[in-house]
Amino acid sequence: MLKRNYSSKIQNQKIDTSTELPAVKSISRASNVLYCLSEGISTLTDIADHCNLSKSTVHRILKALEESDLAMQDSISHNYYLGPLITRLISNPQTIHEYLVTCAIEEIGRLSDIIEETVTLSVLVAIRHIPVYEIQSKHDLRVAEESKRLGPLYAGAGVKVLFSQLNDEELSIIKKHIKLVPVTGNTVTDWDVLMGQFKEIRKQGYAVTYAERIAGTISVSAPIKNYRYPAAVSILGPESRLKTRVKDIVKELLASAGKISENIAEIYRN
Repeated sequence: MLKRNYSSKIQNQKIDTSTELPAVKSISRASNVLYCLSEGISTLTDIADHCNLSKSTVHRILKALEESDLAMQDSISHNYYLGPLITRLISNPQTIHEYLVTCAIEEIGRLSDIIEETVTLSVLVAIRHIPVYEIQSKHDLRVAEESKRLGPLYAGAGVKVLFSQLNDEELSIIKKHIKLVPVTGNTVTDWDVLMGQFKEIRKQGYAVTYAERIAGTISVSAPIKNYRYPAAVSILGPESRLKTRVKDIVKELLASAGKISENIAEIYRN
């Protein structure tokens, strides 16, 4: 539900493998089959059509993937699905989102050098806010990771930017699974107010929150576009250092978020 929908990159695409070595060709074909399975294309005929391969070739690839636990077949429907080894391979969220980190790491480093506060790259999977990369503040006084984990799922600029990337139908479903309770005096606990804030974030393209999760802090966040999941880059630090710099921080953050979004789009184009 909360994963971005993209048309298959290999659909109707003619792949020239005439000059590839046999092993490279096999890996390329197997990766395309796995991509089909990840997009819900599960029948032998449909996979063959999308990969521009014969049914016999696809069947041979699927059997090889089954033997390696990378694919599995339903004995009743005879449809194919991703296998249990895939789950084990992607159990680490940092590993799953490694290419997002690759697209963002240079800009996150730039923000860290300029602003000298904690910079975090995060994604939203289902209703889980998952930090996938972080550079901590250069100052001795910084917001500790342990403190951030105490925050609720609905408070703070980063989380709000992630939720703002969902549509209203998705948000109404999430609403049923989140209980709004105050953590600080600034925590928003009214869902209608939250919905209004999500709409405002969509309009202005960033969020700034004051002590919603941790007293005495300011959080600034901007969305990252073009990724398969809602993603955001955020800056967090003590109010004493950030309160006079918010305007400049927003400017730099938007520039970096835009660059990261461009980097991701470039990968999809390739």
